[in-house]
Amino acid sequence: MSENSVDRALTPQEIEGIALQVAANRKKKASRGKLRRTAIRLTSVVVIATAWQIYGSHALQITFSPLTKVLHDLYSMFAHDNLGQALWVSVQTFMIGLVLGTLIGITLGMLMGVFRGFDAAVGIYVYALYATPMVTIVPLMTLWLGFGSAAQLVITTLFVIFPVSITVYNGVRHVDKGLLEVGQSFCATRPQVWRHIVLPSAVPFIITGVSQGVAMGLVGMFIAEISTALSGLGAALTTQANAYHMSKALGIILVIMALGVTFRTLMGILQRKLTPWFAQSNN
Repeated sequence: MSENSVDRALTPQEIEGIALQVAANRKKKASRGKLRRTAIRLTSVVVIATAWQIYGSHALQITFSPLTKVLHDLYSMFAHDNLGQALWVSVQTFMIGLVLGTLIGITLGMLMGVFRGFDAAVGIYVYALYATPMVTIVPLMTLWLGFGSAAQLVITTLFVIFPVSITVYNGVRHVDKGLLEVGQSFCATRPQVWRHIVLPSAVPFIITGVSQGVAMGLVGMFIAEISTALSGLGAALTTQANAYHMSKALGIILVIMALGVTFRTLMGILQRKLTPWFAQSNN
């Protein structure tokens, strides 16, 4: 083989072929990884369901119930006990609280991250409330706002605000300084810097903050509903637990878990759509 044949440059067609092969290999590897994770997840569900059924069949019915009975009573509650209405009330409260908490949290985080004076004036209170277990303020909210839907909504909103604001604040403070300098060198106005540099750079942190807000908002909603015991899944769970209907209480807990998984999955889809580069780096 001659030296020229070894050192010759690749043609554009060869480079394109290599790139396509690399892309195909990556896609195949990602597909195999996804199938493997799905198989592990399904196996885990089968193992847990089997263990639940076996243990529940031998446990006292007042303390635990087999999965088959839980699913049967869960269907009965949806068909005859208006559990669907309770679920709808909870979803409404959660969605309104999530939207309000997200808007307030993003605004606080952006202002704290951009304006040092605002951070100095407000940041200490945001961090103090974020460090305070929100469950401690639930009795105060019910005392001030009563036991109605207003208290549930305010509690849910407060559970969402602080994780969103802190995450967005950290995202804004970590915006690439080089990008800011480029914007200033092109005489960009402050609104233009916000719209074209700060906000796009903070989008992954906003999505992450909202994901945390989803989890905390669900916790806040159920704590509020259990404390007020007037409506929603929390009230239904309290009613069944106080009556020692263990299978029905466990069924409601399954619904709560499914609700959390659903919203978390939706946030994952949103993250992949808005920030595909960020989602791929975390996989």
